[in-house]
Amino acid sequence: MAIRISSLNHSLQRLKDAPADDMHVSERRWFAVRTAAKHEKMALKELCVLGIKAYIPLREKTYNYSSKKVTRELPLLSGYVFVHIMRREESAVRFANYVSRFVTLGKDRKRVTDAEMDLLYRISTDRKLDWQTVEDAFDFTEGTPVEIIKGPLAGVRGIYLNKKNKKTFVIALGSFHACLSTCEIDPRYLVALDGAKLVSEEDAEGAHERKSPLW
Repeated sequence: MAIRISSLNHSLQRLKDAPADDMHVSERRWFAVRTAAKHEKMALKELCVLGIKAYIPLREKTYNYSSKKVTRELPLLSGYVFVHIMRREESAVRFANYVSRFVTLGKDRKRVTDAEMDLLYRISTDRKLDWQTVEDAFDFTEGTPVEIIKGPLAGVRGIYLNKKNKKTFVIALGSFHACLSTCEIDPRYLVALDGAKLVSEEDAEGAHERKSPLW
């Protein structure tokens, strides 16, 4: 009997320690996969040929050459493609030529929420702001939680902080551990959340000298 109890406890411990996985047997969900840089569109095309629903949020970027001006559509998040799949479609994605791996948080594979997918779509269809993928970590403790209250991104929440002497609006996408930032949000279109407040330029500079929160 003691051996059976020990075996049961061991099995339960293994289940407890197993990585979490949001992939569902019959329900299609959004997941992020990584590709090599500049291979996102090739991965998208390949996945579509395989019958997989895939999406890349794009942004327009204009290049000025000596003889002409060229506008190109580039991935909003470099190296990311989003797939809408269930369990039986996982292998087709995993072994696609241009897909390197599923994005995980530690060992856990989390679904990309519908709210995050809607946010990516809204950002990619807004042609007024220039967004950048954030590779280095932000110190969110020195920022102000805010919400955009005007324009096509009204209702979007993020962190407003000082980064390299620029006031920056940052959105954290927690399901796949990525951030997007822009320096082009008009402060008049922001409202502080959780009782915080946005202060004036002079107050912000004084606060910085005192090494207290910037806003």
